[in-house]
Amino acid sequence: MGKKFMGSEYSYTYVVENPSRPVFFLKNSKLYVCGWFFDAEGKAAKQIKIQTKKDVFLCQPRERMDIKKKYEEIGFYIDSKCGFDCFCDLSRGIKWVKIYALVLSGQWVKLADFVIIVHKKKSSTDQSVNVVHKPKAYSQPADKNVEWLRAALELFIENNRTSLLFPTFADPTLSIVISTRNRAELLYQCLQSILAHVSIPYELIIADNSSTDSTPLLLKKIQGIKTFRNEKDLEYLQSVNKAASLARAKYLLLLNNDIILSPQSIDHLLKTMEAYPRCGAVGCKLVRPDGTLQEAGSIIWADGSALAYGRNDPQPMRPEYSFIREVDYCSAACLLIRRDLWERLGGYDPRYVPAYYEDSDLCLGLWSLGYKVVYQPASVVFHYEFGSRPVETAMAMMAKNKEKFFEKWKDWLKTHHRADFDVLKARDRRDQPLVPVKDKERLEGFKGRILFLDDRIPHPRLGRGYGRSFSILQILERSGYFLTFYPLISQEDYPIKNEQLSFMEKIELMVGWGPEKLEIFLQERQGYYDFLFVSRIYNFKTLTTIIQKRPELFVQSRIIYDAEAIFAKREILKNALYGINQTEEEKSKLLQEEVSFGRFAHRILAVSSKEAQYFEEKGYKVHLLGHTLECHLSEKGFKERTGFLFVGYMGEKGPNTDGLAWFKGYVLPVLKQKMQEKLEVFAVGETAEDFVEQIGLSEIKFLGHLEDIRPFYEQCRVFIAPTRYAAGIPMKVHEAASYGVPVVTTSLIAEQLSWNHGEELLVADSPEDFAECCLKLHSDETLWESIREQAFNRVKKDCDPKRFEENLLSALDFS
Repeated sequence: MGKKFMGSEYSYTYVVENPSRPVFFLKNSKLYVCGWFFDAEGKAAKQIKIQTKKDVFLCQPRERMDIKKKYEEIGFYIDSKCGFDCFCDLSRGIKWVKIYALVLSGQWVKLADFVIIVHKKKSSTDQSVNVVHKPKAYSQPADKNVEWLRAALELFIENNRTSLLFPTFADPTLSIVISTRNRAELLYQCLQSILAHVSIPYELIIADNSSTDSTPLLLKKIQGIKTFRNEKDLEYLQSVNKAASLARAKYLLLLNNDIILSPQSIDHLLKTMEAYPRCGAVGCKLVRPDGTLQEAGSIIWADGSALAYGRNDPQPMRPEYSFIREVDYCSAACLLIRRDLWERLGGYDPRYVPAYYEDSDLCLGLWSLGYKVVYQPASVVFHYEFGSRPVETAMAMMAKNKEKFFEKWKDWLKTHHRADFDVLKARDRRDQPLVPVKDKERLEGFKGRILFLDDRIPHPRLGRGYGRSFSILQILERSGYFLTFYPLISQEDYPIKNEQLSFMEKIELMVGWGPEKLEIFLQERQGYYDFLFVSRIYNFKTLTTIIQKRPELFVQSRIIYDAEAIFAKREILKNALYGINQTEEEKSKLLQEEVSFGRFAHRILAVSSKEAQYFEEKGYKVHLLGHTLECHLSEKGFKERTGFLFVGYMGEKGPNTDGLAWFKGYVLPVLKQKMQEKLEVFAVGETAEDFVEQIGLSEIKFLGHLEDIRPFYEQCRVFIAPTRYAAGIPMKVHEAASYGVPVVTTSLIAEQLSWNHGEELLVADSPEDFAECCLKLHSDETLWESIREQAFNRVKKDCDPKRFEENLLSALDFS
């Protein structure tokens, strides 16, 4: 039923209905292009563009119920807005015309190309077009929701015992400004959402722009607001300027009358405004009542045209739209702006009367003053869009004001905005290569784009090297890199609960894609990333399979392999521990096989000089990157503490469960016999239920995952690390020492750390010796103080944050 564009594991189905032939003759200058397109999941393209050597024309999405019904008959459901059409005004001569679709990942896919021969010069008066007929337009069914809203409004107005009562504040933080003309049922819904979801001190200012419906009656039933009526229709722009002049608060919230706020939507805007450096305005994620995305921040091209990022996507919560970005502009349908900057710019520029492009102009004004416009996806609001005027009227007004906008900003657009229609790069304002050299702050702020591959989204309390990955991401984001994080195993996300985690909001988290879609993802973003940063050997193996299969996907990217630990060493130790015999040749082969994957990386990160040596012997370029920790020596001394602490991930079988089980089964019985005082052992970390059942609850207190572990570092006297097999460097020991808790561990851990028995820690391998070390450290105050001090000084040196950051950034420096 349609042509298919096939890739390795994906397909797009489409038909270009006009032009209908590879070579097409036009008697005049107007080419009509139409057709339909959807991907393997039935989703329409984000945008269709028609491109010639000099011009680009953007198509409008169209309802194609005929196509939708045809595919439903065979059991395949597609987006009804899969259609597209566009008029292209071409100059005389032979034109090579290409048609591209912007798929949901952000990649442009070429659908077709044509040779168009134009016989006649452009004419502003000639409206005849040599085209096939447009596909039949399908009108949308009546909006039942609007009918219900009108009924609710009528009941509210007729009920003399009800009113809307807004709170009043002497010193509001926020001034909400609404200009409204008719559509009282939408305003009524908007006002109810403000009452329900705005929790900060605010004032509400409503300008009734000469409404002829029930709006005046509605406003009479509202208390606690400022309102006035324009007897003459001033249109949106002038009406907003007039209303904003009454504002008293530090911040203005520009709000359309057809907006529905959601829980915490305004809280998120305000928090972002106050936390983001040099933020002048914050916009939200706009979603239509049917659940499709209207806008996730917007792009302005060098020719003055604009693109609402993600427009028409039926899945507005996709990862691409769910991270904080600096953007060209956000729609003023719901826009928070600093009032002092609004007044400095003079509000909306009256040249755009009656409306449209005034918000684009306002945001570029902020950028020109050195302030930023930020998109905050956590603020989700619903917008009827064109609820205040017909679509055709709105489109005509946009076209007229685009010309005014371009004339005003053409010099700025030439140097600060992209002309290549690269949506992925343009969606983040920082990623603009044409910024003048004199703008040093902008040039130095953006370092490049990194695709980061690891098991799961890291958290500092997960253990297993995720704390280190978390620190790496934190530094890279702070240093000006755009980050996409792609989890290859666990697709679990976690809520942002504190300031330590807040930087993760600025990272594109590709949750839900997984290893099976990695090749598709890399193909759709070919040439986009400057670096691919891959942690752990099994993840790197997944990538190298694609590298060998599709080397063209990596030509423009530097590959950094973070050998967080040499897993072969851990497996060799584990096999020996559990009686699995291996010859020296087998051990060597296992090690060399893992190390040899380093040949696919431009650079390798190793956690210690000992592990780095394995790669250096192969001639690979290696950078050392251990751990980073801020040291927090507890003031509590020996006498104020008691008990033992174990920290680690126990959610599956591994070194942590093996070590604690060994401690419980063999060390603890000996220790109990020797200790005269009460014995307490605490275990902190995510824990599997079957492991707790195996160990029992009588002698070890399992506390599970804790966001804040510091109270136990201040309470316990001794930290235990009974690890019998592992690779890399144990973060848990470094962390315990950074809080001033002395450690008893095995010779394996001491060797990995290059720490010494009796100096930075106590070391034992047999149950009897381990119990004896625990007893000594728990009962000998002088020894405890000595070990604590030396370990603390050592971890300050080994885990120095400044050195860690310098080593990380140097690994990405290819200059």
